[in-house]
Amino acid sequence: MILFNKTYWSEPVEHWRALLSAMIGLGFGIGLNAYTTSMFAPHLIKEFGWTKSAFALLGSFSLLMLVVQPITGRLADRYGVKRVASVGVFCLPVAFFIYANMTGDIRMLYAASIVQMTLGSVTTTPVYSRLVAERFVHARGLAFSIVMSGPPIAGFFIAPMLDGYINAHGWRDGYYWLCVVSLSFSVLSLLLMPPQHSSIKEHAARTKADRRMDYKVIVRSPAFWILIAGMLLINLPQSLITSQIKLMLIDSGAASAMATNLVSIFAVGVVAGRFACGLTLDRMAAHNVAAWCLGLPGIGLLLLASPFDSTPVLMIGILLLGFAQGGEGDIIAYLVARHFRLNIYSLVMSLVGATIASATAIGSILLSTSLRYWDDFVPFLYFSTVVTLLGALLLLLLGRLPVDQTKGI
Repeated sequence: MILFNKTYWSEPVEHWRALLSAMIGLGFGIGLNAYTTSMFAPHLIKEFGWTKSAFALLGSFSLLMLVVQPITGRLADRYGVKRVASVGVFCLPVAFFIYANMTGDIRMLYAASIVQMTLGSVTTTPVYSRLVAERFVHARGLAFSIVMSGPPIAGFFIAPMLDGYINAHGWRDGYYWLCVVSLSFSVLSLLLMPPQHSSIKEHAARTKADRRMDYKVIVRSPAFWILIAGMLLINLPQSLITSQIKLMLIDSGAASAMATNLVSIFAVGVVAGRFACGLTLDRMAAHNVAAWCLGLPGIGLLLLASPFDSTPVLMIGILLLGFAQGGEGDIIAYLVARHFRLNIYSLVMSLVGATIASATAIGSILLSTSLRYWDDFVPFLYFSTVVTLLGALLLLLLGRLPVDQTKGI
């Protein structure tokens, strides 16, 4: 069995520095936003009088990832993780300073978001997960789950601490506190990072003609287009799950303190989803795991849309959202590592990531429009249920691809 396989467990032991470095880097990079943005939302809306629909547009700036992430992925393939991630580690705090000094003009919020999306793109999964793709074969699913548990683990501890700090010292100091914490742990990640992998030198030695051919390989792959379509549908509700989750829970009848606790429970669900999917991917057909796991948010969103607003119902809905959120990163990284060569791994990951970012942006616009017309999250929750289930079913098509198109790297 997998739990007693020495070869399987020897990889995590041998490459512990890569695992820990990538986990911390992801946990305290831009991925931490998923667990902290909603902590500030009620305070900013109350102080500046912004509407919920205007605040919801914040997620639309993830469209920048369409341009930024493919560049980031290509740079990571060519120059390595450490050199690329360092840019975001030392530049990302700029966004927190802008947030902390907002004066009430919502355009400052949007400007800070643009800075964060641009500079923070180098602290995302396409970059840090490469440390796993370079070194793991047998325990690849488990390794991805460990690395991608960084944001939810960080979120589980940081969200309640940040909320308490904001309540005690104000939201401006909350941004300063978050800046210091993020920078400190991100620097630790760089210090732990192992030496550059040999594949980076091999990639650099390739001719320009060879590198241009990489794009043709990608666009001709059916697996690529299935991933793109599936991730687009599944992530349309993403802005609701990240920046709006606390507001949505309060509207559903949860008290502010309970909503904060539910955000922490969401993080627990994410961690559980990470490891459950990671271990399962190493044992079962990846397309089946993808469809089942990424279809769970459909049930969770339906529960949150229902008139049953008791705490247990909200908790189950949030846990299902978190479980799928946790499994998504493992599943994407695993499928990309299986379907594409290592020398284009970060590029493909970044293209899928850019699709997710655009889905988030489109979803933000749809959510903002829905809130403007109904001033209620329920219509968008029902819409999200349908598109999430459709996207999950689409991923089953990966299992129908010919064997020669599903070989690993």
